[in-house]
Amino acid sequence: MTDDTRTSTTKGGGFARVLRNPGALRLVGSLFVLETGSAMTTVGLPLLVMQRYGLGLEVGFTLAARFLPNILLGALAGQVVDRHDPRRVATLAALGSGLAAALFPLTTAMWQIQLLALAIGIGYMFGFPATMALRPQVIPEGSELEGNGLIVTAERVPKLLGPAVAGPIAAVAGITWLFTAEAVTALVAAALLTRLPRAADGAAARAAGRTAQTGEAAAAATVRTAVVRRLGAWARAVAGGARDLVRMVRGDGRLSSLTITAFTYMVALGLGRTFLAAYSLHGFTHVPGMLGYLLAAMGLGGALGGMAAAAFRSWNQGWVYILGNVLEGVCWVLLIATGDWYTSLALLFLAGIFESVASVVYFAEVQKRLPAGLQGRYYATLVPLSDVFLVAGTVAGGVLVDRAGVSCGAVLVGLAMALPVLMLVTRLVPQRPVPAGKPGAPKAEQATPTEPPQLREAERAVPVSESTAA
Repeated sequence: MTDDTRTSTTKGGGFARVLRNPGALRLVGSLFVLETGSAMTTVGLPLLVMQRYGLGLEVGFTLAARFLPNILLGALAGQVVDRHDPRRVATLAALGSGLAAALFPLTTAMWQIQLLALAIGIGYMFGFPATMALRPQVIPEGSELEGNGLIVTAERVPKLLGPAVAGPIAAVAGITWLFTAEAVTALVAAALLTRLPRAADGAAARAAGRTAQTGEAAAAATVRTAVVRRLGAWARAVAGGARDLVRMVRGDGRLSSLTITAFTYMVALGLGRTFLAAYSLHGFTHVPGMLGYLLAAMGLGGALGGMAAAAFRSWNQGWVYILGNVLEGVCWVLLIATGDWYTSLALLFLAGIFESVASVVYFAEVQKRLPAGLQGRYYATLVPLSDVFLVAGTVAGGVLVDRAGVSCGAVLVGLAMALPVLMLVTRLVPQRPVPAGKPGAPKAEQATPTEPPQLREAERAVPVSESTAA
């Protein structure tokens, strides 16, 4: 299917249509309460470690343990989502994460805390792609922008609300109650998920994948076991996931370009994290806690941007995505031109809006352009690879900002956000089709296929396990 034929022109959407759908409300509500609890643990976990064991490398290792499962094994999570009801997978992931959080106060050694952090990371590894796979079932066709806007908002608002609520809880009741709060929110999130309808849209694709994978089940199990035990097997799994991702997006210029720029944006995000820390310490020593204020301003902008994206539904979505990334990059660069704390907060507030608008377009376009049966596998493959790029950007930022200076760091962040989308502008914004009968018009027999190329790839049933077993 050509890019120009898939330009978002569907009418009839609207927030009211999404809000009238009970399944969409339950999915958004589940994500909201789950992310709120997770944000509380993000505040409570380092405090718990520092209170018991002091400040040191242990804090970094403990926080990193939450990301390790997704980086090391996330390429295989898509198979689980494909073979099982994503509603059940997401529910079990939420319950497992809540149980792990509730056990934090009962630990007596550092390794126990790290093991529980690892368990929470495993829950996220399965929960996120399963949640993404549920969207086509509950978001009405034609309302992709509004539905994904609500989802992005439900993911962004807890980054503000969670820490804001965690402070009073920790001050009045103690840090341990933060983990109890996440356990409760996980139960609520799981209860909302259990009331969603069973997967139906992707059932045929998953059934076809299961039939084709029957003869390879033993090899896949062997590879999965090897991935857990050996770093070399992990590398093969990641490489296989990358090849599987290429198979899903090739043939669709916009979808492949969106995927590429998702990776480059994670590099920019890693650079930005290091830059903001240096920026707050370099120019705002007179404002205690400036880094927290900067992140909060960006989070507030992100929450509003998720809702504002629907205002641009009549625009070419490729241009909206490009402008969102470019304007966010401009905001980061402009940080070096001001020494006023309020101007810096305003710039990052705007950056958060642009980032969320671009994110909504990204999620909506993936939902429209990728068959429902491949949604879970796509995100299960994308997320761990994205985490690798995020780590790379963070490590590079530590070196580049230290050697080039804070000002150059802001420029690097802006360029990393803007340049990739500008280089891919012709693929993100395809040319309009030439009307029939005019010079350059396509021949009549070159009809647009009615079946997405990704679905034809899925019918050939090339699983991740085949790539990793090679």
